[in-house]
Amino acid sequence: MFAAPYGPPGQPIVDSVSANSITLHWNQPSDIGSGKLQGYIVEMKPTAGDWKELNVYPVLEPTMVVHDLKELQEYQFRVKAVNDAGPGAQSIATRPVVAAGWSTDNSRVLD
Repeated sequence: MFAAPYGPPGQPIVDSVSANSITLHWNQPSDIGSGKLQGYIVEMKPTAGDWKELNVYPVLEPTMVVHDLKELQEYQFRVKAVNDAGPGAQSIATRPVVAAGWSTDNSRVLD
């Protein structure tokens, strides 16, 4: 019997943002296809850029810290689950989120 790919995971949720990193989490797919879950591939794109995969090997937990972002750059993220059949459908992308740090008066840097 052939394995069927997983459906899309839940839309990623941004847990925290800094000047150079963003932490995400998501829910597992409701359509689990067949075959054992091998993990998740996270994709990112700058507002005016193209989607690219961030991890070569699937991450096992439904969370990721994305490092090495450019401060004040706007990004979007999406996720796909991987099983024996390969990558499944992508999740809905996040809304654009700005990698921003804190100013010296502890107020958020606005986009």
